[in-house]
Amino acid sequence: MNTGEQLEATLATAVSRHPLHGDGKSGSTLERVTLADGTGLVLKHVDPRLDWIMQATHDTGRVARLWAAGVFDRMPPAIDTAIVGVAPTPDGCTVVMRDVSASLLPDGVLVTRSQSRQLLGATAALHRTFTRPPVDDLCTLADLLGFLSPTATAPHRADHEVPRLVLQGWERFADVVADDVADAVLHILESTGPLAEALAHFDAALLHGDLKVGNLGVAGDRVVVIDWGPQTSWGPPAVDYAWYVAINGAAVQASLDELVDDVRAAAGRAHDQDALRLALLGALVQLGWEKALGATAEDRDARARERSGLEWWTARAREALDQWQPP
Repeated sequence: MNTGEQLEATLATAVSRHPLHGDGKSGSTLERVTLADGTGLVLKHVDPRLDWIMQATHDTGRVARLWAAGVFDRMPPAIDTAIVGVAPTPDGCTVVMRDVSASLLPDGVLVTRSQSRQLLGATAALHRTFTRPPVDDLCTLADLLGFLSPTATAPHRADHEVPRLVLQGWERFADVVADDVADAVLHILESTGPLAEALAHFDAALLHGDLKVGNLGVAGDRVVVIDWGPQTSWGPPAVDYAWYVAINGAAVQASLDELVDDVRAAAGRAHDQDALRLALLGALVQLGWEKALGATAEDRDARARERSGLEWWTARAREALDQWQPP
């Protein structure tokens, strides 16, 4: 495990450093570093004051505490976090990673179903690895479900694009979703605690929390998983899987039903259908705004595709609401 002093000494040998343009959606910044021996590193500069997702999930330095607790050293062999150290800074920390950009899934290229199954298999291995929360201040399920709510995003709309889009999407949600589901989802958004409590009754595991394609890669028989911390949580594995289906549905060469089938296969005997029903409702609570934006897009083909997907999500929400009703 690299200490702060060791990392500082390593970075002192850098022969080049320049900004790296990531998705820029949270507010954290990236930098690519080349060491004298040719080794490439990527630095993620984490500052809770600038990162709206950290603020929305009450993260004051979660990735540093995960590192200090040895969590990344205990990952299953199928997962490569790429992290070589986390160094404290006056305003937060710097996450030092090997440059694994060549292994990350390329933007704009559909993920094959075989690749997706590998990603899900590695996720299942993560869920089997930890039997208790490895640190005390993981993202709560309530924060994970609600960090994209109007309440959580409104304070950040002036400085960040995603919160502005979130608010626009939720404003359109009731116009494109049947009243029974729209009313329930918008009600849950006002307080995600009851849904979090319902999910907490199921067997729990360590959750990455943001298994979007942009955070994932394939390197032989290993899966690269980056961007730990703000959304890393403890809860039913179904929560990770539901987010995966919701955020990546259009990025994988598989239907939504096929993705859910692959989730069940990856989870194996640990699969819990009741938990998955509730987690899929939770994913709509998280990303219904995005579905509403897609369903009201100017492009006719995109609009039709997104409305069809939203019908699927509406049906899944009804199944969950037959099982559980928000107070």
